[in-house]
Amino acid sequence: MRVVITGAAGRIGSEIVEELSGSYDLCLLDRNPVHGCESIIADLAQYQARARLSPCREGGPLRWTDAFEGAEIVIHLAEDPNPDAAWQRVLNNNIQATWNVLQTAVRHRVRRVVYASSNWVVKALEWELAPACYEPDGPKIGSDVTPRPITPYGIAKAFGEITGRMLVDEKKLGSFVAVRIGWYTPNPPDNEDYHRLAIGAQDLRSLFRCCVEAEFGEFQVVYGVSAQKISPYDLSYTRRLLSWEPKQLL
Repeated sequence: MRVVITGAAGRIGSEIVEELSGSYDLCLLDRNPVHGCESIIADLAQYQARARLSPCREGGPLRWTDAFEGAEIVIHLAEDPNPDAAWQRVLNNNIQATWNVLQTAVRHRVRRVVYASSNWVVKALEWELAPACYEPDGPKIGSDVTPRPITPYGIAKAFGEITGRMLVDEKKLGSFVAVRIGWYTPNPPDNEDYHRLAIGAQDLRSLFRCCVEAEFGEFQVVYGVSAQKISPYDLSYTRRLLSWEPKQLL
């Protein structure tokens, strides 16, 4: 099965590429080369942009959109990952790029899009419920909660979710899963904010594998955090939909 991964050179992308590389025919896209792998270098915000292969070699698609031909799954990770990014950067790198990727997926009849959303989509609700939502028995934010962003970055992620739902409702995509990622870093800080939102590397890998392999349709929202009890998110639907069992980080 052919799987396209955008943002494949990033922190999360590197983990997903390593996890799936032995199982699927991967097509990797990023603005930067993917270490140790052949990839397509392109600016996804430019719909008609020409692409090149890395390592440099003859051939390859003339445009990055051609890479979607024959793909069954698209994992869309490409973005400006800074939650404090200014509106113009978000508009170009997150909103326009996401629109282009989703329209390309539709045009090539991709079966499923796995979208890297963010906890910033519901950050206003988290802060409204705090500090009670950080208690093990406190109120938690479920997968049925609609977006309540507070920054341009959060707005952009909400845009991706809403666009995915529209395309599913219009029967242009068979399924779309928004993964509201908490906080992943290979060098975790030792602070309470991180521990509330953290997802470990193995949980991240297994979560995205489940998003590719699980049987489900329509529009779905899941949470990308490990099983720490101080997390503000309710993982029950995520576990049930994907048959995924995250670990509790120390």
